[in-house]
Amino acid sequence: MEKIILILIVCIIPSSSYRLSHSLVSSDVNQPIHVVGHLPIGHRVDAFLPRDKAARYYLALNESHSAVTIRVTPCESPLFWALYILNQPDQYPVEDGVQDPDADQIGQQRHRNIRPQRLFSFQGNGEESFPTITTVQGFYFLDFVSLESDTNFQIFVWDNRNQANPWPHLPSDPRVDVVSVQENQVQLSWKPSFGLSDAFNTEYCVFVNKHYNVKTLCATELNKRKQFMYDWGEYDNQMSNFVNTEKKSRHLAANTHKSSKKLKESSVWNVNKDLWPSKDVVGGQKVCVGNQTNATISTLKPRTLYYFDVFAINPSHGTSVAYTGTFTETKAKYKSHIQTLTSDEMMNIFLNRRGVKILNVDSPTNDKKWLYVHSCLHKVHLQITANGNIVMSQSLQGAHNFLLDGKSHKYTVTLKSSGGGRSLVKLFITRTPSHLPFPNLPSSIDLSVSSRSCSSATITWTGSGPGTKYCIYARHLKQNLDLTLIHKHQNSCLSTSARSRAEKVLCRQGSPETRSEEQITDLKPGKAYLIDLYFLGLYNNTIKFPSHVVRTQEDCT
Repeated sequence: MEKIILILIVCIIPSSSYRLSHSLVSSDVNQPIHVVGHLPIGHRVDAFLPRDKAARYYLALNESHSAVTIRVTPCESPLFWALYILNQPDQYPVEDGVQDPDADQIGQQRHRNIRPQRLFSFQGNGEESFPTITTVQGFYFLDFVSLESDTNFQIFVWDNRNQANPWPHLPSDPRVDVVSVQENQVQLSWKPSFGLSDAFNTEYCVFVNKHYNVKTLCATELNKRKQFMYDWGEYDNQMSNFVNTEKKSRHLAANTHKSSKKLKESSVWNVNKDLWPSKDVVGGQKVCVGNQTNATISTLKPRTLYYFDVFAINPSHGTSVAYTGTFTETKAKYKSHIQTLTSDEMMNIFLNRRGVKILNVDSPTNDKKWLYVHSCLHKVHLQITANGNIVMSQSLQGAHNFLLDGKSHKYTVTLKSSGGGRSLVKLFITRTPSHLPFPNLPSSIDLSVSSRSCSSATITWTGSGPGTKYCIYARHLKQNLDLTLIHKHQNSCLSTSARSRAEKVLCRQGSPETRSEEQITDLKPGKAYLIDLYFLGLYNNTIKFPSHVVRTQEDCT
């Protein structure tokens, strides 16, 4: 009996209504319809449909199935699908247990021109159901045509009276609400679905992408297409071997039965295995949150439009319903013009003629902080505020250390150019005073020439303290003073690397004395010399004193 009906379903000529719908695609109206397999009741079937093919699924219903619902879910592309019934049992009477060797051939010839009754049809990319209150006994089949491209789709046949409702129900307000939007994340919430016997069995997944809202959960799982293409090719090869002979018909029935059995066994989708973040769609991300009705989607890009869809899922059957999707644009990345001084990192600040620079000190703690400020070229105005209150304001040049107290203040450092030209300021902050570039730096630094003779000069300066090295350089100047060279040497951040070894007088470790003194010898009478003193501290930092021009005495007696 089953073989006869299978051959009957294969050989039925499509109705005029089917021809009309089939004309929507650029394919041969009279091409054969590929019978894929039997539809099980109570299990979801995942299917694949090429653009230029037509597919048919079938099922047999009797009085034990008093009411069923057939639900079709297109995934990526819109479908045309129609439900037909063969309810003329008097035309194919076959007693149970009787084996007629010519039954297949007779049944095929007798019913070649039978026109089945169409019960329902639908066209589009939305999910659609067809319920029957009282099922008429007979054989049903569904024909499918893809209207645009190769696509996936799902079929679910549900016994309304003998099975629990397999689909979650949407709440009265099925909107997805955007709770908050940040630069790289969006927080969503939605009302819980209902309809399942245990509301806690409902699970939710959020799908986000940058292109459009999707209507079905299966549209987010395009990676399954390869498996469906393989299955379709298997059925296609089987059906292409069909010829109108008794032997071939029986061979077809046997193979199709095996294929439908295989489809039934492999089509039940375990949702639990898929409840993990995935990126099946290019630019898309799926995040499942169990039975929670809120989610925070992170790792988004600033100032980017995203589309969000939420799906309520019955993990027992793999059925799902879609909430009304939403979209929003993430906030633009905030570009603060206020930099932050990071502990134990030297920062170079360049100021224009009338430039102002504001910097925040890193996160406040109860520890004391030491701030090192070195204005290399011109005077700058330094202002330090704590919680908006000014604690220090002064003009300075050269290098200075400042102590910030240990209270939990939010410190801000403001530098303002004095207008003397482009300035360079070095800033360094630390919680450990020994980490300062010059831990024992005095509050003021000066250099003077205490005495000179025909062949020597003595210089005196404020002591640099232990742990700091100092170096002295002397350069003979020509008859006419090189003012450009003198001006060039006024940058107090210059290092000794620009000086020649012939100009080096000496280098020594600093002493704890308040004042230091060194005598420069082997000078020539009546000559002018450019004298420079350098402090060398941690991290290759240098403080260069203002250059002094010393002329030795001409008359030596």
